[in-house]
Amino acid sequence: MDKKSLQNLLHQTEASFNLLFEQVDPREGMRKIISNSHRDFLELLLMFLKRLHTELDSDVLPDSDTFRPDQADTTDLLNALAGVCGNKNFGTLLDETLFEALLRLNKDTPLRPELLKAVESASTLTGGTLRHAVRFAENMDQILKNTPALLRYRNNRQEEILSRLTPAAGGLAMRYSMFLKTTLKGLAIELALQFEKNDLFNSSRTFRYMDQKFVPVILNSIRQADEFFGYNEAKRVFKEHFTSFAEGKHNLPLLINGLPGLGKTQMTIAYALEIPELTVILPGPESLQEGLEELIRHLAAARHHRFVVFFDDIDTRNINWYYFRTHVGGSFSLPENVTVVIASNYRFPPNISSRGRAFEFPLFDEIRCQEMIEDLFLSKGMEHVAPELLSVIAADYVESFGQKLFDELSPRTLARYLELYLADQEKRKQMLEFSRGEIITRPDPQAFYEQNIKLLRALYGKEAIDEIRKQELSL
Repeated sequence: MDKKSLQNLLHQTEASFNLLFEQVDPREGMRKIISNSHRDFLELLLMFLKRLHTELDSDVLPDSDTFRPDQADTTDLLNALAGVCGNKNFGTLLDETLFEALLRLNKDTPLRPELLKAVESASTLTGGTLRHAVRFAENMDQILKNTPALLRYRNNRQEEILSRLTPAAGGLAMRYSMFLKTTLKGLAIELALQFEKNDLFNSSRTFRYMDQKFVPVILNSIRQADEFFGYNEAKRVFKEHFTSFAEGKHNLPLLINGLPGLGKTQMTIAYALEIPELTVILPGPESLQEGLEELIRHLAAARHHRFVVFFDDIDTRNINWYYFRTHVGGSFSLPENVTVVIASNYRFPPNISSRGRAFEFPLFDEIRCQEMIEDLFLSKGMEHVAPELLSVIAADYVESFGQKLFDELSPRTLARYLELYLADQEKRKQMLEFSRGEIITRPDPQAFYEQNIKLLRALYGKEAIDEIRKQELSL
């Protein structure tokens, strides 16, 4: 290979390096190497290419025989590259570096069908970057094979230069590189596989979001959607809302409020996870404020996933809603792959509830208590449940609360009571006998009334009485 051909080869190689591995820093206006895992390798490789180019254009050599980035010659840099490779083959390490660059450059096209279609044309980002990667690998293969010829142009010190090459540096080659052996479609398939392997959101369907990081979690305490009984309107809203979002019909926020213990948290997560296409993100309240823009940006980038961002137990009175108003129905809209659910014990301000779909859980009383019990029995295959049986079971539950076996009257504690009830054959037999007696015990409505008054007073103060009266008048 003549000197001019080598110079053209290096021009091409440096151009591909710039496209694949560098990015202009807008603050400094300078090109910088972008790499998470292979920065040292790429910095040495770039110095090697530039030094080689310089030495082809000039016979001036540095005085130092030791490796110093400001004075090292081609031989020093080849030795240093061999040291960075360690036990890895140069071609294998370069493949890793190329795939890392391709993953970064093609992050908006991570799916196999899209990649296979895009790679057909050099004018697409995928087609263009893959072709540059192949060209870079082919050029590096030629450069390493012709290292003795490249060094020959520095004829005044050729023997001394070659004598300083370590055996590892002299053996650097592109053996085993996929980019020299595989078709463009084969590389696109491998790139898709690496996207899947590197995609954090493939590792779980539930994540905590803390310190701008997504941490997979297992929520063992969440019941299945079909294990919720009663509150049929709430179940209908959850099912319809998340199904519509999964189908791409809308991504309206869902704003839920109601007293503690009604099932807001459990039902939100359960009905979201019932749909396989949805991933649940659980951030802290702080991310509903200053951190909301950053959170949305992260999720928007993973556009082939659909995310339910669930802010739980939010005190609507003490939230700075500026960021929510800005990014949800304000100056910016949520990305189509992201929806937000906010659950609170308090009502939402009107200017917030108008930005989504609002649902208020009705109060838990003796009627809804019996509806939950009936729903449980129907789910077990019973065609009809006698009202008397519902009544005595509900009354026994209230009696258990009065005996301090439960700390509240709520769907949450009723669910626990029913688990114990179903596991106790003797108790089931006893309740059935009571339901056939001449006197049927009824659940005490006053107990529910006092429980709701207590919770409403704690949350809203004096407004609680008016709220109860309004609810009663609407019945």
